[in-house]
Amino acid sequence: MDSISETGALIIEAAATGDLKKLKAIRRKVGDDTDFRRICDEYGDFSTGWTVLHHAAEIGHFEICKFLIQNVQVYIDASTYQRDTPLIKAAKGEHVKLAEYLVNRGASISKANSKGFTALHYAIIKDNRELMELLLLGNAAIEADSVEGTPLQCAASRGNVEAVKLLLSHGAKPDLCFLVMDPPLVCAIKSRSFQCMDALLKARADPNTYYIGVCPLSFAAKEGDTRFLKSLLEAGADPNSLFTGDVKPIEDAALVHNREGVEILFPLTQQIKHYPEWTVDGIMDYCRSELAKTMREEDRSLRFTALEKGAHDAMSLKDYDRAIVYFRMANAIDPSNPKWASKRSLCHAHVDRRVHALYDAEECIRLEPQIPAPHDGDADAAYTLAEKFFITGLAFTLEPYDKAINDEFRTVSFDYFAWLYLMSSPEEIVSFTGKS
Repeated sequence: MDSISETGALIIEAAATGDLKKLKAIRRKVGDDTDFRRICDEYGDFSTGWTVLHHAAEIGHFEICKFLIQNVQVYIDASTYQRDTPLIKAAKGEHVKLAEYLVNRGASISKANSKGFTALHYAIIKDNRELMELLLLGNAAIEADSVEGTPLQCAASRGNVEAVKLLLSHGAKPDLCFLVMDPPLVCAIKSRSFQCMDALLKARADPNTYYIGVCPLSFAAKEGDTRFLKSLLEAGADPNSLFTGDVKPIEDAALVHNREGVEILFPLTQQIKHYPEWTVDGIMDYCRSELAKTMREEDRSLRFTALEKGAHDAMSLKDYDRAIVYFRMANAIDPSNPKWASKRSLCHAHVDRRVHALYDAEECIRLEPQIPAPHDGDADAAYTLAEKFFITGLAFTLEPYDKAINDEFRTVSFDYFAWLYLMSSPEEIVSFTGKS
């Protein structure tokens, strides 16, 4: 018999190429069914962690998957380095029949990968209604969090109205959002899907939802399509609440030269005292004036100071979720500054919210690709590099024989260096990391 590594490589190759005949021949050659199952379960690609079942699921080879699960009895929920299960692979490939088989055979329907995505998230991303219905009927976690939010947030942010309606019909909460994404209504408006917004409002989504410095009406006021604005107002949105800093929706409309939006909001908005002329033309002119610009810059500076103080006070009290809210509000005002993502990553790490910590670390790197490698004691920088995050963030728990922790570290290291390889030349990698 060949060595275990040689046999494992042959098994992987057979599955990846859809060669069931070859796979059965290897099993006969091994002779012992227990040994064959152990090799199938334990041997995986060094670079990805894919097992034989992952390869078969990715290409949607039903018969190979059936052979491995029923005859060989391999572990059905094996995870790659990125935590993808065979069911997630099947969902990514839109292999509905195979996904149904895996669910019926006991696959964990709501297991998430390193990004927090479940099979349901991928069904939505692929806009595959048949797969969505299958997973929802199987009681998939409808509010599962991910780096793109819940399945409903994911659907609304893509303008996928059929998915939004389907999720709502299965009980998805129309206002639920987590610490990464905007509320579903805001997601719908940003995607410019009036139908998604309408479906959410009919499901009693709150038009006055205020979350981390943003609200639906502020975004609708900036849209040229005034249906968004009119529908929110009809649903009870309040144009006189201060949502982002000291800016009212009517000012949001004026700042983007949306005159029609200003005209709609004008009779509903209480007069702002410092405006020299409270008319539609006066509002449009003043919002574009140098005086207004100067005042906005001063207000912006004051808001940053207040938000940073609030965040650091919250961190000193170890109220990391509240600190994240402050940093998110600062990010809404200053979205291109990597500092906010770095600080959020630090806060997420403190409460062991690893998926979100990694997401914000990657966001920081995206905004500032040349960010320097961290030095000892530099807490903020340490949490901006995914590879460094798990070394520093888990130093107090990292054990050489702790499989769960080491799996986490391996996942993050793989993601980080895969990203770095795609984004950089070999010379840049050496310069950026100090490693060859």
